[in-house]
Amino acid sequence: MKKVRVIISILVLSLIYTCASKKTVQDQTSETKITVEETVVVEEVKKVEKKKELPKKVKVLKKDDEISLLFIGDFMGHMDQIKAAYNKKTKTYEYDSCFSKIKPILSNADVTLGNLEVTLGVKPYSGYPQFSSPPSYATAIKNAGVDILTTSNNHSCDKRKKGVERTIHILDSLNIGHTGTFISAVEKTKNPAYVIDKNNFKIAVISYTYGTNGLKPTKPNVVNYLKKETIKKDIDYINSSINPDQIIAFVHWGDQYKDLPNKSQKDMFAYFKSLGVNIVIGAHPHVLQPMEWHKPTNENEQESLVVYSLGNFVSHQRTFPRDGGAVFKLWLKKGKDNKVKIKKADYFLTWVHEPVVNGNKEYYVLPADSYSSKPEAFSKKKDYDKMMRFVKHARKLLGEHNKNINEYKK
Repeated sequence: MKKVRVIISILVLSLIYTCASKKTVQDQTSETKITVEETVVVEEVKKVEKKKELPKKVKVLKKDDEISLLFIGDFMGHMDQIKAAYNKKTKTYEYDSCFSKIKPILSNADVTLGNLEVTLGVKPYSGYPQFSSPPSYATAIKNAGVDILTTSNNHSCDKRKKGVERTIHILDSLNIGHTGTFISAVEKTKNPAYVIDKNNFKIAVISYTYGTNGLKPTKPNVVNYLKKETIKKDIDYINSSINPDQIIAFVHWGDQYKDLPNKSQKDMFAYFKSLGVNIVIGAHPHVLQPMEWHKPTNENEQESLVVYSLGNFVSHQRTFPRDGGAVFKLWLKKGKDNKVKIKKADYFLTWVHEPVVNGNKEYYVLPADSYSSKPEAFSKKKDYDKMMRFVKHARKLLGEHNKNINEYKK
C-alpha cells in the first residue's frame, strides 16, 4: 500500500513539474502560455465559478435594455491631409495622431458610426474632387473607436468600380461594419442593412445619398440612392427578412454650407417616418444643421428624431464654419413590451486644429468644449480664436433651432 502511495506521489510531482516546465498552449485573454493540463484545470475551475455565480445573475425584476450610439459626420480626405499623414522615414501613411485627442469621446459608446466620404486604396492617392485615401486612414478610424462607416455619398464613385470594390474589401479586412454601397445586387440582397446586434437590440442601419456627382456605379456595383421607391422596397425587405427592433437611416442630403435644412430634407424625413423609420441622421452640407427630437404628446403619436447635418468631423476645409462639427449621442431603451424608445439625446462639439509643427502640417480633431478653457494649448492665438468663433456660432445656431437636444460636456 505504501508503494502505491509513493508511486502516486511521484506521478503527481511529475505532472506538476511537467505543467510548470512545458508551457505550450496560448491563452488569448492573458497572452500567457499554459499547458494542456493547466487549461483543463482552469476550465473546470471556471465551470465551478460559473455555477456559483449563476444565482447572482438571475434577474428578479427585468430592467429596460439600453444601448448608446454615437454618430459622427464627414470623414474627408483632402490632399493636405494625405500629405500630412505621410511619414518620410517609414514611407507609410499614419493617421492615428489625428484622432488621439478625441478618441475618449468616440470610444465612450456601445456603437460608434460615421460617414466615410472617400474611397480607399486606389493609387495615386488624391483629394478633391475625386477622393482616394490610403487604407491606413480606415485603420486609424477603427483604432479611434469607430465600428461602422456608411459609404453612400456623393464621392462613392470617385474612383469608379475599383474604388467602390476596394473600399468595401478594405473595410471588410479591418472588420469595420459598413453599408450604402455594395459589390453587387446579390450582395445587397444578402446584407441590405448593417445590423447592430448588441445589448438585446437588433438595429438595422441603412444609408442613402442624393447623388454621386454624375458618376454612376459600374455594374454590378450598387450605390443606394435617396429615391423613395428604392427606400420603400429596402425597408419592406428589411422588415420581412431581418425583423429589426429599430431601423436608423444615415443619409447624405441637403445644401452645402447652409445652416438650415431645405424643404427636400424635411420632406424626406417625413417620408422615412411614414415608413416607420423614425430616426434619421444627416450629412453632406459640411456645416452643422439643427437636431430635433419630437417627443409624443399622446399614445397615438409617433416619437421621431432627426439630425439634419453633423458637419465635418475631419477635413481640410478651413472656411468658417466648415472647420468644425459635432458628434451626436443617442441612448435607446427597450421595455418589457420590446418597444424601443429614445431615452436621451445630446451632442458634443468638435473642431479641427491644423498646426504646423517643425515645418510639418498636422491635423487634430479637438473636443471643443475641453479646449475652450485651454488657450495655452495653441501655439498661435489666432487658432484658438478661430475655434472659439466656431463654438460660439454652433451654440447659437443649435441653441435657437434644436428641439429637446442639448450640448453635453465632458
